[in-house]
Amino acid sequence: SLSRLLPPSGLQGVQQAAQLLADAIASDQRLCIVADYDCDGATACAVAVRGLRLLGARPDTLSYVVPDRAVHGYGLTPTIVDLAMAQRPDVLITVDNGIASLEGVAHARALGLRVVVTDHHLPAQVNGEVVLPDADVIVNPNQPGCPFESKHLAGVGVMFYVLLALRAELRRRGAFEGASQPRLDALLDLVALGTVADVVKLDANNRRLVAQGLKRIRAGRMHPGVAALFAAAGRRAERAVAFDFGFALGPRINAAGRLAEMTLGIECLLTDDPARAAELAQRLDGINRERRSVEAGMREQ
Repeated sequence: SLSRLLPPSGLQGVQQAAQLLADAIASDQRLCIVADYDCDGATACAVAVRGLRLLGARPDTLSYVVPDRAVHGYGLTPTIVDLAMAQRPDVLITVDNGIASLEGVAHARALGLRVVVTDHHLPAQVNGEVVLPDADVIVNPNQPGCPFESKHLAGVGVMFYVLLALRAELRRRGAFEGASQPRLDALLDLVALGTVADVVKLDANNRRLVAQGLKRIRAGRMHPGVAALFAAAGRRAERAVAFDFGFALGPRINAAGRLAEMTLGIECLLTDDPARAAELAQRLDGINRERRSVEAGMREQ
């Protein structure tokens, strides 16, 4: 049950992230999400955008960028920071990347941006020593000294925890009362999808997140993009199991990051228009078929 989830307070840096984001929302600062180009990154980006909107960020202050695998490489590189600058951000929030982006974070800070790194990967090592980027805040269960018990949170899980802490901070500030607070459990279909697709260990905490996401999907309470991906894959949402995330929905989103651009996958998860979601899911399905064909050719060779 959700009541058994590990509390956000155990995640190092999460309270500082919540305070920084609460201040940014209160002053209408521009927030730009820097995502990774796989399913975990895409779901984390969608969770960040949807969650920040729920918690009071104006839609016109929210944007995202995602690297092109072939052009920009992985993570928050200086090139991606320059790309993000077109959105005129005040704060960069990395999802599913950033912990090893020493140069990119330094470049962003030099341009006057504040940087919140949310990630689950291992930090960089220089000459055998762990080196962390010079971000304003880092939230990552695998950073040195973090006492959080579940080291296996996916990137989307880390972002979900940041939103839980942000909601608590806004509640403390009187933005809303407990009874009227935004329902972040509405994001659990996306959290479950990203968690399974990233093949992280389903420890007790991740299992709770995935079970709750599946429960919502089976009850028909899912985002239009998730419903459209189930339809495109020929799977029954009312009988959803983790297998569907790992072998039907996840590969269709991942294919966009490999053969096209991940924006397609993120837009599919962000749209609230079922017709638009269906169109994007069909395009993702086509890209995934192409990916299978390419792989089959490689195997033959």
